[in-house]
Amino acid sequence: MNHPRGLGSFLALVVWMIASAGFAFYVANFASYNKTYGTMAGVIVFLLWLWITNLAILLGLEFDAEAVRQRAIAGGLPPETEPYTQPRDTRTWDEEDLRRLGDA
Repeated sequence: MNHPRGLGSFLALVVWMIASAGFAFYVANFASYNKTYGTMAGVIVFLLWLWITNLAILLGLEFDAEAVRQRAIAGGLPPETEPYTQPRDTRTWDEEDLRRLGDA
């Protein structure tokens, strides 16, 4: 079960493009942000668009993370075990943190 890398990013891109087009259509045709918020309408619309963008990116990341988990399970890792990545640097960790790392 070999997933191509970047499938989640492709999914995020497609979802982002569709959501952005849908949001632009909604703002152009149905929303009355100018009447409600006045001069701050542009800021409100921009922040809503950033939120939609963030959701699309998180969806793609979650898809990739689940694909990695499924590959690990197919490779023999028990399903109840989380496939954590090893940290790059543990020099500032105390003994409790290092013990928890060993237990995982």
